[in-house]
Amino acid sequence: MEKTVELKKANNTMLLFMLVYAVSYITRINYAVAIAEIMRAENILKSTGSLVLTGSFITYGIGQLLSGYLGDVLKPKDVLFGGLFASSVLNLLLPVSTNIAYTVTIWCMNGLAQAMIWPPLMKITTSLFDAETSKKAFVRISWGSSFGTIALYLLVPVCIVVSGWRLVFLVSALLGFAMSFIWL
Repeated sequence: MEKTVELKKANNTMLLFMLVYAVSYITRINYAVAIAEIMRAENILKSTGSLVLTGSFITYGIGQLLSGYLGDVLKPKDVLFGGLFASSVLNLLLPVSTNIAYTVTIWCMNGLAQAMIWPPLMKITTSLFDAETSKKAFVRISWGSSFGTIALYLLVPVCIVVSGWRLVFLVSALLGFAMSFIWL
């Protein structure tokens, strides 16, 4: 019976981690999913609109190195919380951005914040589970990227029809804030 309780606890933990990763995906790739409507509604050139994504991609990569270091000197749980919470704040700021320079800056900062999620999540996973269970957990956690992507492709059109592209970021931010506090 003890093993059943342990297995159930492990599965619940993996589910939480997968949901965290799904929400992190929602707060990271929402700009990419909504980009066509943003460019149309704001009369932005493709090259300018894609600059936002390029900047975020670069800062996400650089942030992975910084996040690995932070995860060694700070509690990984706190680093992850900080990344998801900061990303939620940045999702709130993006719709009120008044020009493309601000938008690029905000989304580059989002790339850095997003980089603070995966490495601590993996460190926590390997510290909680044995090698075999960690392998299962990594697969289940990675499902979050698929679930987050699917959720966005359902959410974005609804938000655009209801209120425009800005609602995408408000909803994403609210999901991010909620998951940040669930994480704690």
